[in-house]
Amino acid sequence: MTGAALRTLLTIGIGAGLALAAPAGRAQPVSGERPGAACSAEIRPDRLQDLSPEGDLVLAVLGPARLAGIRLPDAPPYRDEALAWLRNRAGEPSLVQGAGHSDRWGRKPVRIRSVGTAPPVDWSHGLVEAGLAITDAGLDDAFCQPELLALEANARERRLGLWADDRYKPMDVDQSERLRARIGNFILVEGRVRSIGERKQRTYLNFGEHWAEDFTIIIPRKTWKQMSDRGMGTEALRGRRIRARGVLQPWQGTAFSIVIPDMIERLEGGRLPR
Repeated sequence: MTGAALRTLLTIGIGAGLALAAPAGRAQPVSGERPGAACSAEIRPDRLQDLSPEGDLVLAVLGPARLAGIRLPDAPPYRDEALAWLRNRAGEPSLVQGAGHSDRWGRKPVRIRSVGTAPPVDWSHGLVEAGLAITDAGLDDAFCQPELLALEANARERRLGLWADDRYKPMDVDQSERLRARIGNFILVEGRVRSIGERKQRTYLNFGEHWAEDFTIIIPRKTWKQMSDRGMGTEALRGRRIRARGVLQPWQGTAFSIVIPDMIERLEGGRLPR
């Protein structure tokens, strides 16, 4: 890249970088809650050099990376379509924002925006809008893109991409056999919170009368405090229908843990307030 081209890219990045660092409509953190470093990390030019056999990004400067806040589909044909979408971005002048530690596979979580297109393309937004990725607020230390949930909801309502497949659609918590068949997978569930058990280290959202057999959401103490500070504690959730997302595990009946408040959406009265 020539010096003139680099200067042009960085100039474009001033405006685009603001959009990366502070998504429109994102409210300020709750008092005492500090935003993660990833939400205000340095933005730098980079480009997609390759995709690994597993579908991980290989950036020319940063190296191994993955898109923050989203999961690609885990099976064809949607995974193949998502990877093709990414390959089509290879070599495009891009701005990359990333911070934090690499994961166990050596990948850094990043946000990427192509600036050689008109208009610029945010990669996570593009994949989610097309129904080629699922929002996962719990992948990183901080969830910097709450707008992804609205983009996903629109794609789901339009049955785009993977949302045309029953495998990926939100499951009712009463479908115990279907839930057990999906143990080990990242899933979306919907149901009414029947009871809440608050303990010293964690809180349990119970969705059935038989807590040892039915679905449960496990919330660590820190996350429960964040939710309570947002006005989404016991009184706000008991008896309410919610949508939640996580990796399903065998515990009593079935369960998953959430570590970021945005992994729960209230279906009556909107999402968690910020």
